[in-house]
Amino acid sequence: MSLWRFLLAIAACGYLGFQGVDESGGSAACADDTRPVAGLRTNTPAFYAVTDVRIVVAPGEVLERGSLVIRDGVIIAVGAKVKIPAGARVVSKSGRTIFPGLMDGFSEIKLPPRTPSQGAYHWNSLIRPEVRVADHYQPNSSLNKSLRAQGITVRLVAPADGILKGRSALVTTGDAPVAAAIVQPDVALHARLTVPFGRGRNAYPNSPMGAVALARQTMLDADWYARAWSAFRAKRSLPRPDRNVSLEVLRAFMGSGKLVVIDAPNELYSLRAERFAQEFSLNLVIRGSGREYRRLQAIRDLGRPVIVPLNFPKPPNVGTVEAALNVSLENMLHWELAPENPARLVRAGVPILLSRDGLPESIPLLDAVRKAVRHGLAPDAALAAMTTTPAELFGVADRVGTLRVGKRAHFLVTDGDLFAEQTKILETWVDGKPYENVRAVADVGGRWQLVASDGEPSLSISVSVTGRTLSGTVQRGGKPEPAQPAAEAVPLARISVRGNRLSAVFDAGSFGHQGFAQLTLVLLKQDTWIARGQLIWPSGDREEVTATRTPGAPPARGVTGETPPQPISPQKQRKAVAEPLRFPLGAFGILER
Repeated sequence: MSLWRFLLAIAACGYLGFQGVDESGGSAACADDTRPVAGLRTNTPAFYAVTDVRIVVAPGEVLERGSLVIRDGVIIAVGAKVKIPAGARVVSKSGRTIFPGLMDGFSEIKLPPRTPSQGAYHWNSLIRPEVRVADHYQPNSSLNKSLRAQGITVRLVAPADGILKGRSALVTTGDAPVAAAIVQPDVALHARLTVPFGRGRNAYPNSPMGAVALARQTMLDADWYARAWSAFRAKRSLPRPDRNVSLEVLRAFMGSGKLVVIDAPNELYSLRAERFAQEFSLNLVIRGSGREYRRLQAIRDLGRPVIVPLNFPKPPNVGTVEAALNVSLENMLHWELAPENPARLVRAGVPILLSRDGLPESIPLLDAVRKAVRHGLAPDAALAAMTTTPAELFGVADRVGTLRVGKRAHFLVTDGDLFAEQTKILETWVDGKPYENVRAVADVGGRWQLVASDGEPSLSISVSVTGRTLSGTVQRGGKPEPAQPAAEAVPLARISVRGNRLSAVFDAGSFGHQGFAQLTLVLLKQDTWIARGQLIWPSGDREEVTATRTPGAPPARGVTGETPPQPISPQKQRKAVAEPLRFPLGAFGILER
């Protein structure tokens, strides 16, 4: 390439890079080239073929053994008989299962406050529909790492403050720069028809009624604003209306089909949100509270999707007679029924999205989802609520949600069924880039015979793996003489496996030494039956050893070599209760009919 062509290519990329994030949600052409690179530029090929793996293409659609080919973050082939292209890096995942990447249906961030004096905005600081998360979002590497470990590859990020709060964005959980991390810049307008907690009495509004009144008046103003400008454009002799960015943004959501997500702190707020949406022709999505089961029929009749939180209540404190007296029947019933809320909504035909909104950081998303599955939520329905349903609702079904050709390579690699209790998410792939969550280790379980360099049997060790816990014993190798008792087994301590390296220490007193001996073995190849290493006695003497795993040794359990975690059995899965609830929920409620 000539120097002039090279310079023209750089200039073209620089121009296109100024386009930022395109409206399709992908990063603009050459977006990575808008910032100069200090030092050598890296351009590692991203061309993978994930083979010999069980593939859950979409909820209810499974390939028991297939391959997935990824180029530059996009799935280019998937199926049972896929020809692996030349140049692809083959990654065998035998015994593993891959699922579409999970989408977190709701999360919030606090954005910088503004005052009316900063521009042509609404006079009340709680009315801020012009605020865009896409203008302020900055990836948080530690948060993204935590979310990836839970299987989340895409999440909705909404502004936290206000009554008409602003517009959300869909972002990935990878380590890409902002321009590439934003999947969809303006997903929905977010609203909360009540006042923030702790708002002073001298501020307006200071009550839920005042918040609804302000929101309604603002929507009416937005409609008037649009008609006033239409009249001015048709007849320039009319007075020119004042410009108001907030009202311009709001008018675009009335009758247009664009999503409006309204918070519902309880089930009654859901009905209030519906009346508000009906009045102004809004395409409503309800951000639920987890109490929708209390007015299930009314919420079903709304026909609106619900973002369902999974922050189930803790068991009430009934440890003492006095504490039990302070627990109301309503709280007891909510503790029992809250995990059934997702299943009851699905059973009623309500479209749901699952979210870790309000879930403590100490509780992984899948733990809460598995609890909902145990309480009647069908596994396919749970998976759909975190993949296909949010992808379709948020307008990105052409890019994420399933593992089909042409979509972004967002998926999880697990060691079993996603909703089985012991299943681990080993890897999370975001835009075709793998992130390791559980470090892969060699299969070291079983009985190993150690032979010294002179060919004499040295030691025999047994290693078992249960979950992520390793244990084992060591004893003198070789066959004992008929007159001698069997060698005593000594526990191994500080056992660790890193990659294909096994290390441990043990008390060498039973072997004629005072102190602890150190053993290190390296498997010649992953999952092979032969290893080599060193045995260092307390005296400092080193002994080269070769270890051979005994054929027919019991397989390791947990990390590798075990039977994959199985789905929740029907006996353990609690069916969603079909009986009617008491209304209102509590001691004096009557059965709904």
